[in-house]
Amino acid sequence: MSVEENKKIAQKFYDAIAAKQYDEVEKLCHKDFVYYPQVDIVLFGAKSFVDLERLNMDPFGDFKMEVEFMIGESDRVAVYLIVEGDLQTDKYHGMVVTNKHLRMGFMTWLQFKDGKIIEKHVKYDRFYIYKQLDIKELSLQ
Repeated sequence: MSVEENKKIAQKFYDAIAAKQYDEVEKLCHKDFVYYPQVDIVLFGAKSFVDLERLNMDPFGDFKMEVEFMIGESDRVAVYLIVEGDLQTDKYHGMVVTNKHLRMGFMTWLQFKDGKIIEKHVKYDRFYIYKQLDIKELSLQ
């Protein structure tokens, strides 16, 4: 696959997440998919990733997820995106929130194999998210 083809797959991947089309998200992932939500945390399988994405995204009603840019080389694509929306609940990951509007920036890189995403790494500032939501006490959930 070319870098441009991988970028198109990456765009479809994030479009499917934004539309909460989780079945489509799983289809874009390789059977050996691995997700690194933090440096030393590893989740195996597309279903594990989707389960975590549901936990992150489902508390929002409609939200915007916009890819700001992509840079590709060989079998990898780096993606910077912004997610913005309002929570529909008074809790996020089990923690009570006061403010419900959230705007988050994410830097991710995806690795491709056989026309599918085999690996995903993400970097974001979790504590900035907590600050925006006015979370006073952290939960280990």
